[in-house]
Amino acid sequence: MTTQKDAKLEVAVPVMPLPGDVLLFAHATGWNRLITFFTQSSFYHVALYAGDFHVVEARPQGVVSRDLRGPEGTHFCAILPDPDGHGPAALAWAQGQIGGRYDRWDVLVIILEHIFTHLHLSYAPPGRFSCGEFIARAFEEVGARLFPGREAADIVPGDFARFLPPDTRPHNIV
Repeated sequence: MTTQKDAKLEVAVPVMPLPGDVLLFAHATGWNRLITFFTQSSFYHVALYAGDFHVVEARPQGVVSRDLRGPEGTHFCAILPDPDGHGPAALAWAQGQIGGRYDRWDVLVIILEHIFTHLHLSYAPPGRFSCGEFIARAFEEVGARLFPGREAADIVPGDFARFLPPDTRPHNIV
């Protein structure tokens, strides 16, 4: 693994992801800024790295494999190294979901729950995913519950930031 060392903290921070690592996307533009605003996080999207500059992710067009070298979206990511050692298995499950549907209403649910903090909508339509829910569910399906006590449908990209090594900064991985 290629790493850069933070001289102050002596923490190894990955420069390039490995298959099964989680990528947290930063530098939101357009409608994605709503997610960062309401969740108070700099991260607006999350995906699983599949190798060779590809990710598996839930996007508005559905669950897809996307080449990060393509024109869609930012390439500025923070890399969360394989959580709980289940990354490759979670990736395999995620790849089996390609073609699945995206949950378009979940962004509205996220916004409503952040405006009305006492509101909790038990909203989780079967067979549809938001990006945070998709990645949390991939790990749950292989026995790694990253967010104990929380439903996968309630997970937003910024929730994954708590697992990042200290002083991790998003950088261009392409």
